[in-house]
This record gives sequence, C-alpha cells and structure tokens, in this order.
Amino acid sequence: MTFKQANHFVLTGKGIDAVVDTTSKSGRPVVSLTVDGLRVDDPLFAITSRGIVVEGTVETVPDSHTLEICLSFPEVNLGEDAVTFAGYAALTKELTSIGGPNLLSGPLHLYELRPLAGAASEVVS
Repeated sequence: MTFKQANHFVLTGKGIDAVVDTTSKSGRPVVSLTVDGLRVDDPLFAITSRGIVVEGTVETVPDSHTLEICLSFPEVNLGEDAVTFAGYAALTKELTSIGGPNLLSGPLHLYELRPLAGAASEVVS
C-alpha cells in the first residue's frame, strides 16, 4: 500500500501561526507566517534531511536587533485525511549597533525555541 504525501500544513504555537502549501497552481510553495503578530515577508522554503524548513526575517530594528525564525517540521505521508505532528521554531535575535559589534557587551545572539503543533492534509490545486 502506498500513501499520498501531505501538501498542506497548518502550524501553531506560542505566538506563531503558519500555513504552508508545498504545491500550488504556480508550481511553487506558498507560505504564510506570522510571529507575535508580525508578518514574515518572503520566507524561504526547503525540504531537507531535517524535514521541511521555513526561514525568514521577522523584524529588523536598526541599532538594536534583527529577529529571524527557522521552522522545522516533518514531511508527512497520509494514512488518513489529516495527520497531526509536532515541530519547532527556533528564533534568533542578533543584537546590532550602528557602531559595530564591539560596542555591545555580552552575547550578540539570543535564542528561543518554541514548540509547534501541526496538522497535515492534502489539498488538490
């Protein structure tokens, strides 16, 4: 027996909402991603040995920081209409200074991991 591969993923968790369609009429993936109410424009999408990876810049505040996100979640073969799964989001906050990194004290990168709950299904486009 062979299983169909999911092409529609809905993920949520601690301020993160994402909808990822791995296929579309244009033939390209479509990703909608918000983090703490901020929309991530033009996120990158890749299928890797770690699963599906979505990366993007959440915000850039000059002379303060840049916040980036990396979502990782599994590819899913469907044994039923919808399959639930777990994934995670890694947020990286890079501290910045207009005068360069030597003007900052302490760690220049801060990390936060957030668990994600997801549902995978097949959508015919």
